[in-house]
Amino acid sequence: MAFRIQREFDAVISAGRRPTVPRSDANAQAPIKLNLGCGGRFVTDWINVDYSLGARIASVPLLGPAVRRTHLFDVSWDPRIVLHDLRRPLPWPGESVDVAYASHTLEHLSRDDGRRLIGECHRVLRKNGIVRILVPDLRSLARSYMDGLLRADDFVEALGVLYDRSKNPIKHRLYPLLQFPHQCMYDTARLLDILDATGFESSSRAGFDSGIDDIRVIELEDRTRDAVIVEGHKR
Repeated sequence: MAFRIQREFDAVISAGRRPTVPRSDANAQAPIKLNLGCGGRFVTDWINVDYSLGARIASVPLLGPAVRRTHLFDVSWDPRIVLHDLRRPLPWPGESVDVAYASHTLEHLSRDDGRRLIGECHRVLRKNGIVRILVPDLRSLARSYMDGLLRADDFVEALGVLYDRSKNPIKHRLYPLLQFPHQCMYDTARLLDILDATGFESSSRAGFDSGIDDIRVIELEDRTRDAVIVEGHKR
């Protein structure tokens, strides 16, 4: 049922959506910086990328306002957000991007799709370009459970692998389209291994400790807590 609804929404949205062509000019003076999985937050001077259903609906003339009246979807998305499915190859040419940033995005992809996204970041980044990834820290969550700070049922909820429930029956049936539970979890050692294997020179970082000049513009403090934070430089 959910997959059929998804296909129908995609067909409608693809037919009515204005095209979004990400600009990446190798000769441009300004650095090209990608904010991958930006959610509803638009950051100036970055190319903000997302594929949430609300963003897709909001991009279709007339459909967005109509759906807004149902209160089923959040369609208050900035129209400048680039719509792109991160499970697919990134629409930028090789060695054309300076920075790729993904905060609490990778865990929503399957293990294989996450590896492919990291590989795509490596492909589009210029030499010495930076990828910075933040994800929930599985080791920290497991430690809290083992130390008795989280009860078993609370631990499962903290993993973020479950759908929320709604008293609205329509919304409940549509949750597979509205919510994106975690599909893969990481700790620091594993994520560093993956970046190294992809061809990055990687390191563990603290919040706001970065080679990205304007890191404080894009990084949110609450997203750095209990998180794995790694940064890789393309060799």
